[in-house]
Amino acid sequence: MKTLLRRISTGLYFQGPDLWTSDPAKAKDFKMIDRALEFIQKWGLKDVEVAFAFRNHNTVKTVPAEKISLKYSEP
Repeated sequence: MKTLLRRISTGLYFQGPDLWTSDPAKAKDFKMIDRALEFIQKWGLKDVEVAFAFRNHNTVKTVPAEKISLKYSEP
């Protein structure tokens, strides 16, 4: 499973600074939910959601970033 960022308004996936792609296979894999959320917060990204791409099923599921909390990983 890949953990990606997806721009809601365009449906494109984050690939790198000012680079977005329609192909989830070419998107940056944040590997962990909290890394993706920290990136959103650090750079003040708006209009993005966390997406999960499943390699074996060519399926992508999305979750609005504001619906995910970092509290699960805090002691």
